[in-house]
Amino acid sequence: MSVYFMCAMRSLGRKKLRTFLTASGIAIGVASVIVIGAIGESGKASVFSELDSLGINGLSITEKTTTSKSVQVPIDADDLSACLKVKGIRSAMPVIMQYGTVAIHNDESSALFWGVGDNAKELISIGVKYGSMFSRSDISCAAPTCLVDEAFANKYYRRPNVTGERIHVYFGKNYTTLTVKGVVTSGSGLLSAIGGAYVPYFIYLPYTTAENLRGTSGYDEIAVKTLSENNIDSIGGEIVSVLSHRHVLSSYAANNMFRQRQRLNNLTGIVTLIISSVGAISLIVAGLGIMTVMTVTVSERTREIGIKKALGAKNSVILREFLAEALVICCFGCIIGISAGLLTAFAVTTALKFSFALSPQTIIMSCAFALASGLSFGIYPAVKASRLKPIDALRYE
Repeated sequence: MSVYFMCAMRSLGRKKLRTFLTASGIAIGVASVIVIGAIGESGKASVFSELDSLGINGLSITEKTTTSKSVQVPIDADDLSACLKVKGIRSAMPVIMQYGTVAIHNDESSALFWGVGDNAKELISIGVKYGSMFSRSDISCAAPTCLVDEAFANKYYRRPNVTGERIHVYFGKNYTTLTVKGVVTSGSGLLSAIGGAYVPYFIYLPYTTAENLRGTSGYDEIAVKTLSENNIDSIGGEIVSVLSHRHVLSSYAANNMFRQRQRLNNLTGIVTLIISSVGAISLIVAGLGIMTVMTVTVSERTREIGIKKALGAKNSVILREFLAEALVICCFGCIIGISAGLLTAFAVTTALKFSFALSPQTIIMSCAFALASGLSFGIYPAVKASRLKPIDALRYE
């Protein structure tokens, strides 16, 4: 078999430019599939990372919209304690969300304030880069402190570490001053990069502080993380049952955010597959290019084929020789395409501020499709060459 590839390399080497241009068609197709796949997978991984930082990976317990027969009773600390008694819960945390305004250096911007607990790092995957997380004493005494994200720090202070700085906020119906206790990586990083000024900055503060500033007691929801992802729905049902028994006239709902995450995963996977399929069309076009070039090659080497047959070469030998040439062109194209695709994908994901991610299956499938396309379109010229009659081939001018 190696003899065929050596002959193919020798034959293709005679027409280096044409071989390179033909292989470039395969390379472009492979590279396009890799780039599309990498952007899709990197974007999906980055979005899911941001969703995790927003708590979109567990249960969200909220009160349903009130009806004429129901009474709206805010979720309180006793409800939280009752929820924690349900089996299968790893941890739970009250959450308060409120839009407000932050003023720094005579510049005002909208912000989304998150009232969270001292276990926020576990439930909503906040990564503390500078400073420290809220302590239990911060929660118990409703300390006027906060955590800001990196986008906020870089925007207003031109540096990442703004621990100890004081910011003025308008929260609910009150103006107050908060001291920055730490800088975190949070869900607004990617969102702000995509949405720009339309996405507010995220500012975290103790939920007790948020209650005081808002002027009302109670939580907007309870974020729950379970010990296992397999029984989230049953645990959510138990929590709703517990709260319904405590407040007979109120109605509650358990939102399985993990299931919503899975649905989003399936949706993004389908979109990536469709777009990659569009990119794979270029591989078919490249295969047509191989067939055209190989057909021209057969015409150019007709006398050579006639001499080989006159010397005893069988049809199968000529067939394998031309198929080997088509395969070598595809291999060259795949190597160039993989290299160019990975470099381009890395550059694009870096520019989009995505963490680079690419499944090996994407590379394998694109190369397999390229090889199949090249061989399929290479069959016709190979068969044409193998069926040439020696006498006619030797007379060919």
